Amino acid sequence: MQHVVAVAFTLLLFVVVANLLVDLYARGAVRSALEEGVRAAVPVDVPVPAAACAARARGAVAGVLGGSVVQVQGLTCRVATGRIVARARVVMPSWLPEVIPGWSVTLRATARRER
Repeated sequence: MQHVVAVAFTLLLFVVVANLLVDLYARGAVRSALEEGVRAAVPVDVPVPAAACAARARGAVAGVLGGSVVQVQGLTCRVATGRIVARARVVMPSWLPEVIPGWSVTLRATARRER
């Protein structure tokens, strides 16, 4: 009986750690997508609208997290005082909601427009 309980707790711990690692990967992927979006909107040659930033970031998110359960909500880009600011809210549900709740984080990337 003790062996069965120990194996069950070990498997539970394994699932929790795997969930954490997947969530960290997703957060990093969305952060990289936001950075790619702001880089797309800061070229020297032509003034690019903030919509190009959002389109590029959405494309990068779809390419990396295509079939994922991770939800990217409210991905926006705006121009403020010579800077491009991209922001997104990422909702990551838990694989075991009875044990550990899901979590959400708001990520932001900025870049200064080149002159």
